[in-house]
Amino acid sequence: MGDRGVITDITKFATHDGPGIRTTVFVKGCPLQCSWCSNPETQELNPQLYFIAKKCKECGECEKACPSYAISCDKNNKVDRQSCMLCMDCVEVCPYDAFKKIGREVTVREIMQEVENDKPFYGTSGGITLSGGEPLFRQARFTINLLKTCYERGISTVLDTSGYAVSETVEEVLKYTGLVLLDIKHMDPDEHRAGTGVSNEVILENAKLMCRKTEVRISLPLIPGFNNSELNIRETAQFAKNLGVEWLDLNPLHTLGSGKYQYLGLESPYSKIKAISKEEIVEVKKVIESYGLKTTIGRMM
Repeated sequence: MGDRGVITDITKFATHDGPGIRTTVFVKGCPLQCSWCSNPETQELNPQLYFIAKKCKECGECEKACPSYAISCDKNNKVDRQSCMLCMDCVEVCPYDAFKKIGREVTVREIMQEVENDKPFYGTSGGITLSGGEPLFRQARFTINLLKTCYERGISTVLDTSGYAVSETVEEVLKYTGLVLLDIKHMDPDEHRAGTGVSNEVILENAKLMCRKTEVRISLPLIPGFNNSELNIRETAQFAKNLGVEWLDLNPLHTLGSGKYQYLGLESPYSKIKAISKEEIVEVKKVIESYGLKTTIGRMM
């Protein structure tokens, strides 16, 4: 066990997921349910079904193929998600690619073939990044085995994580991780639970553990009405400074994941979140830098 994992995507030539040019692997499954999540397709472990309405030509092939009668001719109300058995027959028969299976099983060996193909582009600093979802949640063993294999072959390894994991798992994965990109979403445990569904206590303890074992770069997703108060910004900066972290990067809320909610038949959360101004982002950056920390907007490497 642990040689197989379920992923949503592999991004080639990534430049924001660690130093240099990287191959970023997005695993499925996450214990957090962030109310602003830009990758809702990574929250569940099992494969899911996308329906992309703008591609649908209403040919009816999917309706005829569906064994659970979960698909209608109306492309505005196409899939009955309660009845859908995720057999993916609609994906197979749709001639216009309006349906798409999100989530596929891969082996460590298959991922390594991709990495080896990309290796000539890595130079001296590039490599592989494991992201999600949460790589240390239900696919921790797959994550550890993949990073270990890369580490043993001299390939740079980066872990992009929320830090919500058991300490034993963190201890083991850090043996094979050159850099951790750690999201700190809120310093207050109750506020953190309100926004993500879990407390931050485990995360903050693991942050300390990570900083003792390897290089850590903290990211702060800047979410209006949730964590953009001056108090939280200052507490996050002070926490990072106390850990000896050099970088605290800002990731302002974006709405690029809005279409994904539609494809999954879910309501997009972004209409309920006020946009953050460029002026406020600049002010937050100044506050962070006042603590002697380096910062970027959008985690430029």
